[in-house]
Amino acid sequence: MKNKRKLRWADYHFVLGRIAHLNHDWITPAEYLPYISALLGDIDLDPCSTHSANVEFVRAKKIYTLKEDGLNIEEPWTGKTYLFPPTFGRCSFSKERGTWRWSVKAGAAAKAPSVIWFRRLVREWKLRNVPEALFYTLYPEMMRTCPEMWDFPVCIPTDRANTIHGDKLFTLKSPLFWGYFIYLPSLEFGFDQTERFKEIFSNLGKIIC
Repeated sequence: MKNKRKLRWADYHFVLGRIAHLNHDWITPAEYLPYISALLGDIDLDPCSTHSANVEFVRAKKIYTLKEDGLNIEEPWTGKTYLFPPTFGRCSFSKERGTWRWSVKAGAAAKAPSVIWFRRLVREWKLRNVPEALFYTLYPEMMRTCPEMWDFPVCIPTDRANTIHGDKLFTLKSPLFWGYFIYLPSLEFGFDQTERFKEIFSNLGKIIC
């Protein structure tokens, strides 16, 4: 009788980390929610969510789902915003439509969802539509390909991200991913409004300002 082949780390990562549908994508770790709430209070908008994830976890007053397409929606994002963009796939820009299209695979010019969603968030923040925001991502390459993120305070949690499966709502016994937060502070009293973020999120990991 043949022995079953032991999964290598790469195989394990692929099998358990793979998402079959965008609505099943990973959700913010539950242990992070108290920190998010302490920073933002009531969340006005989550522009990349599902109804079940919002009811069970973030509880934003308003959400955009895959149907509303928050990335390309013409109406401005408004209010205090929490954003955790898709963790997989690519975004390609259509000049004909003037919009971004998400897909599992795309051409060489396509970009990671985290980068494209973050740039939309920054634009809304600069327009003062979003007074304050917190961005979370599992995409480490963004640190290299999106240098503008370093204009803002960043928290890199010490522990791996215990993300929740968006469909079955399970977590992995051994988390596969690590993620980080980017804080877009309120400008009401000037730019240097990062002390509260540092005080709250330093309990999770290293703060880089």
